[in-house]
Amino acid sequence: MTNADVAQVFNEIAVLLEIKGEDAFRVNSYRRVARTVNDLTVDINDVAARGELGDLPGVGPGSAEKIHELLGTGRVSLREQLLAEVPDSLLRLLAVPTIGPKRAAVLWKECGITSMDELKAALAAGRLATVKGFGPKTLIQMERGIEFLERSAGRTRLGMGWKVSTLLGGAVLAMKGVERAEFAGSLRRGCETVGDLDLLCATEDPEQVVRQFLKLQHVTEVLSATTTKGLVIVDYEPIGTLRVDLRVVPAASFGAAWLWNTGSREHVARLRARAAERGWSLGETGLTAGGRVIASQTEEEIYAALDLPWIPPELREDRGEFDVRAVPRDLLTLKHIRGDLHVHTTASDGRNTVAEMVEAAMGRGYEYMCVTEHSQSSAIAGGLKEALLIGHMLDVRALAKRTEGIRVWIGTEVDILADGALDYPDELLAQLDFVIASVHSGMGSDSAANTRRTLAAIRNPYVNCIAHPTGRLINEREAMALDLEAICQEAARTGTALEINANNFRLDLRDEHARLARAHHVPIVISTDAHAVDQFDQIQFGVLTARRAWLRRGDVLNTRAAKDIRAFVAAKRATKG
Repeated sequence: MTNADVAQVFNEIAVLLEIKGEDAFRVNSYRRVARTVNDLTVDINDVAARGELGDLPGVGPGSAEKIHELLGTGRVSLREQLLAEVPDSLLRLLAVPTIGPKRAAVLWKECGITSMDELKAALAAGRLATVKGFGPKTLIQMERGIEFLERSAGRTRLGMGWKVSTLLGGAVLAMKGVERAEFAGSLRRGCETVGDLDLLCATEDPEQVVRQFLKLQHVTEVLSATTTKGLVIVDYEPIGTLRVDLRVVPAASFGAAWLWNTGSREHVARLRARAAERGWSLGETGLTAGGRVIASQTEEEIYAALDLPWIPPELREDRGEFDVRAVPRDLLTLKHIRGDLHVHTTASDGRNTVAEMVEAAMGRGYEYMCVTEHSQSSAIAGGLKEALLIGHMLDVRALAKRTEGIRVWIGTEVDILADGALDYPDELLAQLDFVIASVHSGMGSDSAANTRRTLAAIRNPYVNCIAHPTGRLINEREAMALDLEAICQEAARTGTALEINANNFRLDLRDEHARLARAHHVPIVISTDAHAVDQFDQIQFGVLTARRAWLRRGDVLNTRAAKDIRAFVAAKRATKG
């Protein structure tokens, strides 16, 4: 049973308790356990085996006992008891917009509705119109929310959300009278997936802006609208379909609204508690004391009034940001990145030539770029046989000699085979400038087997980086089972980097794993794994992930000069033998 499995069970217990109407403190205690387990960078099974469950934040003796029960039997008696009292189909109703545990309880207890089909039938028959708390607007949102769920796939990858938000945000900003437009929510925090997109804008004529917003080219459906809000469905082919929530606020309270709608819920709750300690209130319109506004126009003013530094959005997850006196001045930014060490071309499965990729890297102001084609076992990706790699190496080096303004290196993304051996012999790897190793097949093995093969690659003196270490594909493929603690320890010992693959399908290492790597002093490489010139832009998603992990400039290998990358490679090769 994985960490995610355990977290889901405890989240379900919390929801079932809330539907029953149990005490909020008890409900939240189970939610906290779920979050703690989900955020773990080690296997919960290993923690339990070491008898260390009680050391986890929020996990008391009772919760530890339930985790042991779940890991040992695949069930928790409390959950079974709750499911005997509360229909489990109610859990699926929570995906419908406006339906939380309290409304689900009303649907069940007062209306006898326990399934999606029953809810749809009740809405169609108008049976919920007289139920308290289910006004006309709520019912319309529920109907349209169900329709949206049936034709969409839940949360959306960061990259897709970013594209849609950029397009829509630009359209809103171009509207007459709009002074400012910004995105908020999980997108602004750099989360790997987003639900609805949240857009804020400031204007003195909110009604006119909302009317224009509802008529934008890619809006296919209006779910709800008021004089200051618009909730729509947009369809950008081939990007996809998303719900977008526009809120129009006065410029004087923009900072408060931006802070409130950025979240996270836990971070804002801590800020509200801090305000309450001073006898103040924090809401969407500002930080107030009685009827007096203390701060509202900018986020910085609000944080300062609460005796806090301004906290970057990526850190607003209640994971230690309130325990530091100042945010690190060298927290990683996009401008710190000096090159890309994981790039593919038409020599394997890329869409652009080496020369075109080099030109694009130069256009970004990079100091270096490393061409890393797939190795021979990756036949589906056009992996190069040994002789072809040697020829390719000569071609790239010839191009490098006649190219000014950027260092062009030749490497490989070599497959780690099932037994831990590499897809090329050491004699060939020794001729390359930078070697990335990765697992592309056989990820269904158990944690011990996956860890052994990765550790074997890490110990090879010619392997400089492990690419996308867990092999996950967001919304498509789970991370392979891996002892990341052992991986980080060995990477630190051998001088091997771990990658944050910035491709928005991967973002691997994820934020919590990158934070673990930093704690072990493992150098991180942020690479795009670019297969085309436009994919260099995805570096921003890797940087966002790194910032969520609190990575600083010095933690990331490719923030260093070319000579330092050379020295990094040479240092590990010097350990051979």
